Parts: sequence; structure tokens; C-alpha cells
Amino acid sequence: MRIMTEEISSGLTEEKEGYRFLEIVLYFLFAIGPLVANAVLVLLGAISVDFAVDPTAVMISIPAFMFPFAFFQLFSGAISDVYGRAPVIVIGLVTFLGGLIVIAFSPSIMIFALGNLVSGIGFGFANPVILALLTDSATPEDIPRRMGIASALATFSVGLGPFIAGQMVMLGWQSYYLLFLIIVLLGIISISIANRPPKIVHGESGVRVLISNLGIELKKPVVLLMLVTAFLVAMVYLGTIVWTSRGLTGALDDTLIGILLLIGGISSGIAGFLLGSIVERYSFRLPIAIGFLTLFSGLSMFILVGDITLASSIPFVLLGLIAVGWTGGFLFPTMITYSQILSPERRGVLAGVVTFAFFLGSALIPTIYEPLFNIGMNWVYIGILGVSLLLLLLFVVFYRKTKSLHHENDLV
Repeated sequence: MRIMTEEISSGLTEEKEGYRFLEIVLYFLFAIGPLVANAVLVLLGAISVDFAVDPTAVMISIPAFMFPFAFFQLFSGAISDVYGRAPVIVIGLVTFLGGLIVIAFSPSIMIFALGNLVSGIGFGFANPVILALLTDSATPEDIPRRMGIASALATFSVGLGPFIAGQMVMLGWQSYYLLFLIIVLLGIISISIANRPPKIVHGESGVRVLISNLGIELKKPVVLLMLVTAFLVAMVYLGTIVWTSRGLTGALDDTLIGILLLIGGISSGIAGFLLGSIVERYSFRLPIAIGFLTLFSGLSMFILVGDITLASSIPFVLLGLIAVGWTGGFLFPTMITYSQILSPERRGVLAGVVTFAFFLGSALIPTIYEPLFNIGMNWVYIGILGVSLLLLLLFVVFYRKTKSLHHENDLV
């Protein structure tokens, strides 16, 4: 019996090593979306000058990207459960590539927004399927680690994208998107040649099964609660980053704004990388607690500092971004990890719906908080604080509901 156990363990190790290149490629691809989508946060000034519009008008690119990005994730994960992961990812990346071409050569703000819309559709197909493929080749115990790393790279990229864009703006804001034309093309080639686990189909295939799988999961109260919670995580975490960037635009140099966002992204990335080991040792309770502690600390700092555009406020703005970065690094990957352990047979479905909810929240950030911004930047932070209190309440309810599932299914 012992010999059989050792042989099985050896086989699993060899299989895992066989997919190591695939794992690296998937991490790389998952980071591309936020690298491209969030670069606009430091390009607001340069783009607004080129198109002769107000910097706030350039923020139309955020909902233009995020709405289709969120919407198509609702279905793409379920499609990949039925028809396979890699084809859906490749189709999504090719569409994303087309959107980048439109963005890079756009002659007006409306064409720029259209390019972001096409890019959002493309990456909406790829994003949740990348997560599902990551877990297809992982053991159950390894899922929190992989989701933590993927989220760490994504949240780190929220800061890294603006930083790189800030350094390249002197070459023209279009240069950043042209760079990613090449990077995405390399990603398409890599995912096409990578060794992948066999296609797993649970039951029959077809559109009817796809719709049925979505219906099964969306009827579960715990799944609906997970979606609302993920939506609010985006509203508080990305809401703070987006509107802090907007509040600093015109008052600080684009490069400096990029550096501030990069440091916040680094803190988020560190938290994401630590998630797997923390969950393994302490369960999800500790990272959730740290996430909310840093969230309320960061927002309190922003509110108390007053005018974030003053030179004397910059150190406190930096500390606030670092704190909120830890929030995103813990809370976002926690939600996508839950999406991969609640229903293992429908991972694609849940990866799609939870990322749909998160990025739907991202898409609404400019619209919901703009009235508060027109009153004053401090009111934006106060509004985010109010949303954070609601998020805390929902997280407590969600954790208690899933705690019984942990016990029954030995998930954590």
C-alpha cells in the first residue's frame, strides 16, 4: 500500500512539472489585463491634450473596457467548461489584440473608447478561463496558492501598468499600447504550444448544458452573496486607486503618480503571494481581518490628510495606497479562491461569475463616485468608507455561510 501511495505521489509530481510552463504562461496572461486597462490612470493628461478634452472625459475608457469585460466573463467560463479552455483563451486574446490596434491608432476620444470596448470583450473571454485552467492542473491544496499568486500579479499590475506608462509617455501615449501588441502576440503563441491537461467535460455538452450550469450556480444563495461581495471589493479597492489617481492628475507629474501607484501595487502583490501560506496555516479568517484593518486604516488616512495634492500630503497618500493595496491583495484573491473551491465541477462557471461581479463594480466606479468628486475629493473617500462598512457586514455573513462548507467538504 505504501509503495502504491509513493507511486501515485510521484505521478502527481511529474504531471505537475509537465504543466509548469503552462502555469507560468497563465500567470503572465492573467497580469496583462490590468497592465493595459489601468495604464490610462497616468495617461489621462497626455490623452486629454491629444483629443482636446477634459481628463475626466478620458475616464470613459474605464467603463468602455470594464462593462464588456465584466459581461462576457459571465459566459466565457461556462463556455470553457463545455468546449475547452485553450480555444476560448486564444479567441479572447486575438480579439483583445484587435482592440489594442484600434486604441493605438485612434484619432479621437470616441475611437479610443471603441478600442477599449473591443479589448474588454476580448479579455472578458480570456480572464476567468485562465483561472479555471490554472486550477485544472492543480491539486485542491494548491488552489489557494495559485489563486494568491495570480491575484498578486494582477493587483501588482494595477500599479505596474501606470508606472511603465508614466515612463513611456514621453515617447507618446500610443507607445504603451504598441508594446502590448507585441506582448499579447507572444502570449497567444505561448498558450498555443504549451502542454495542457486533457479537456474535462462534466456530463453532456452543448448550449443547453452551458445555460444549465449557470442556472445551477446562480440559484445558490451563497454564490449570489459571493457575487455581491466581489462587486463591493472592486468598489472600495479599485475605487480608491482610480479616484486617487484622478485627484492627483494635473497637480503632480505623471511619473510621480505612476511611482505612487506602483508602490501600492507592490504592497498588493506581496499580500497576494502570502495568501496561500496564510490560508493553509490560519484559514481565511486572518487575511480577511487584515484586509479590512488595512482598508479602514488607509481610508482614514486619506480622509484626515485633507488635500491630497499638497506636497506635504504625498507621504500620507503613499501610506494610504500601501494600506489599500494590502486590502486588494487579500480580499480579491480570497473571493476568486472561493470561486474555485465551492463547486469544483463547475470552476469555469464560478470563475466567470465572480470576476464578472468584480469588474462590473470596476466599470461603475467612475459613474458612482463622480458626483462626490464634483463636491470634493474627501467626499469620495467618505463614500468609499460607507461602501466598506456594507462590505464588512456581507463578508461576515459570507464567511459564516461558507464555514460550514469548509467543514463538510474539507476545503480549508
